[in-house]
Amino acid sequence: MKQNCHNKGGLGLPHKLALCIASALAMGVMSHPAIAAGCSYTTLAQFYCDDTTIYYTGNPLTGGSRDYTTFDEVLINTSQNGTTAPLQGWGVYIDSIGYKFKNLTINTTGESADGVHSKNAGGRLEAENITVKATGASADGINIGRELTAAYSIVEVSNNVAIDVENGMGLRANSSASNDNGQSSIIIHGDANIVTRGAGGVNTGYGIYAGKDPAHLLGTPRGTADVTIGGTATVATSGNNAYAVYAGRKGTINLNNVDLSTSGSGASAIYANSNSDPAVVNLGGNARIRVAQSSGNALYAYSSSSVIRSWDGVTNSRASGVYDIEGNLLASYGGVIDLQMENGSRLVGSAESSQTKPTASQHSTINMVMKGAQSLWEMTGSSVVSTLNLDQATLKFSDTGVLANDKNTFKELTVVGDYVGTGALMVMNTVLGDDSSLTDKLVVKGNTSGDTRISINNIGGAGDLTVDGIEIVTVDGNSDGVFTKEGRIVAGGYDYDVVKKANNWYLSSQLSPTDPDPAPTPGPEPTPDPDPAPGGKHQYRPEFGSYLANNYAANTLFLTRLHDRLGETQYTDWLTGEQKVTSLWMRNEGGHTRFADASSQLKTQANRYVLQMGGDLAQWSTDGLDRWHIGAMAGYANQKSQTRNAYNGYHSRGQISGYSAGLYATWYGNDADKRGAYVDAWALYNWFDNTVNGENLASEKYKSDGITASVESGYSFLLSEGEQVSYWLQPKAQLIWMDVTADTHREKNGARVRDETSGNLMGRLGVRAWLKGHSTADDSRQRDFQPFVEVNWIHNSQSQTVKMGNIRDEIRGTKNIGELKIGVEGQLNQRLQVWGNVAQQVGDNSYSDTSAMLGVKYSF
Repeated sequence: MKQNCHNKGGLGLPHKLALCIASALAMGVMSHPAIAAGCSYTTLAQFYCDDTTIYYTGNPLTGGSRDYTTFDEVLINTSQNGTTAPLQGWGVYIDSIGYKFKNLTINTTGESADGVHSKNAGGRLEAENITVKATGASADGINIGRELTAAYSIVEVSNNVAIDVENGMGLRANSSASNDNGQSSIIIHGDANIVTRGAGGVNTGYGIYAGKDPAHLLGTPRGTADVTIGGTATVATSGNNAYAVYAGRKGTINLNNVDLSTSGSGASAIYANSNSDPAVVNLGGNARIRVAQSSGNALYAYSSSSVIRSWDGVTNSRASGVYDIEGNLLASYGGVIDLQMENGSRLVGSAESSQTKPTASQHSTINMVMKGAQSLWEMTGSSVVSTLNLDQATLKFSDTGVLANDKNTFKELTVVGDYVGTGALMVMNTVLGDDSSLTDKLVVKGNTSGDTRISINNIGGAGDLTVDGIEIVTVDGNSDGVFTKEGRIVAGGYDYDVVKKANNWYLSSQLSPTDPDPAPTPGPEPTPDPDPAPGGKHQYRPEFGSYLANNYAANTLFLTRLHDRLGETQYTDWLTGEQKVTSLWMRNEGGHTRFADASSQLKTQANRYVLQMGGDLAQWSTDGLDRWHIGAMAGYANQKSQTRNAYNGYHSRGQISGYSAGLYATWYGNDADKRGAYVDAWALYNWFDNTVNGENLASEKYKSDGITASVESGYSFLLSEGEQVSYWLQPKAQLIWMDVTADTHREKNGARVRDETSGNLMGRLGVRAWLKGHSTADDSRQRDFQPFVEVNWIHNSQSQTVKMGNIRDEIRGTKNIGELKIGVEGQLNQRLQVWGNVAQQVGDNSYSDTSAMLGVKYSF
């Protein structure tokens, strides 16, 4: 063979030249090709080999391992197929005597042309860094130990490895079929970056492989094979069934931090497969795993001797890490997956330990410990695990694709052993309705302990009455674990609780039974019976009260009566005797309302403020005796309310603010002496912005608008008259059309809220008594006062009603209301009048309203 031993740079390096010549001389007298054939070097201490495999059975210079560390880089390019006769195609062939390199770079294009290869004779290769690119069929990056008869075959890299292969494996350590003590080891102290393209199978596709040679799956492996990576192993495969990490029989893979991704069909990220000899993958640090195809698994332990675990294979001790996994966990036919996940971990996928399969041989093990408040398991499919320990972590049943009418879209997690929750959070999907509602579920065959909070994602449930409840946790063993709800669980008009019955846990819209008050110590007085627990009642949401308060206020804030609007509607100018009428008026009102709902659970209080202004646009008389007024008015008002459920303590706040504008018209039958009949009418358009803020719920905003209109009539009687005082009585009646309705609104939790009150008719019958007079000191002034008292009976044709989901609730106590009002009206001078009053309304079911009003008008 031609010897190509020359200095490409034209400047000699005597010691390197001597090394090359000595190698060539030695090779020339041996049966193997000379190591220097096709090799050259430069003054930059770079050693090149073209279509030449570096190999040798002994060192002619030193009699030991061949040391290439005098070169900063060794670059080998081959294009032949990898064979032993002749020995070609491989970059470095390890045979008995070891090699040392600084930076080893290998490019191969031939079939089976591995970057680094060893067979029966074994040996050792050491390097600081190795880079391999192999594009031929079945060409691996590093492939050692196949048919090993020696004691060992080892590749050890002190820094990093980068491998890119087209149709082969990245790192491949094979278990010897010939030597019981044979050891095949690939040890990388730094990082490994591995990319494979092509399908996984015999001699192809896998990123990291250790164990029985896939080309000889039958037979018994005798030696061991292991791959250890001390830094971060980054592996990306793109072929079908191309596992990123694969441990076969008598194979052990020790990884620290990993970043694994697969994109081919059936390509699992980590796969362990052995039914007799150990096949182990140890994860000693953090892990990021991505599986693009659902047919592949993130972790897959198949058969009885296969183990994937959180373990430090170097120190042989328990390990843990932050895991970020997108893909499923699968253990079958005796395989074991055992994970210890630290705070910040994330698992998106399902887990299947096959322990509920009908065939016992399929039963396997998946143990999971997940710690930390930032850790999340998003369970994308029904799962079975052996044990589960959630320490501050969250288990979320994924809501992707969940349909309210399809039970197959809901998920069940079965824990065959024990479940432990320590400050854990579990998020489930449920159609919140009656006992038969579809839901996700936790089934624990063993025991439960600790504390777990339950958060419910309502999938279109409208809320309904429950009897036993919706079963969400089933426990076959000791049910010592405590499950409580996280925040509010609401649907339609109901609140739900998480309650325990026997061993199991349920969602119930019934009020949780409370212990009765203890009986007092016996004494001289008879011992009273304790109050019964309020069991059997269903929990009405306090938001009912906020919606009711807002809607009721929208219809009542701007209601006026003639005297509310104009005070003393007629007076006589004392100097001229001319009748005057109001030109501009304003009223301010504040009030406080209390009411209960139909369930008797909700108590609501509200405070309001109203400002209205108006003035006459025209006035005239048709017969010289009567008087007509037409005017316009507008107003602003707001109200804030708070509702509390007296049984469970939940509260809600409501707020409404808005405006009104409209016209009024008034007719007085006798303008001369103010006796006789009057008729007053008005109509307003009202519009409002509404807000409801439920405890631990998102804020809800909606609008309301509509018309209110009134017709009022009364008759004024002069009872008696003195020199300075006269006494009057005025029976009256009023009919008000109230049709301000709220927009139908869907809450952020899915509940549909509808205003069920439309076209309420409010009637008022009452009588007003007053005296009109002035003191002798005001004989020369235009000043008098009218203290009055008024009583009314008010009737509403409808109760204010709101429907949430399928549940209705209403204000109680407004159908029939009694009112007492006292106040005073007065003329301060020729043009200015003021009036004020306080009023108290009472109805049944503890309804009450207290108000105070102050008005002023100015005549031009």
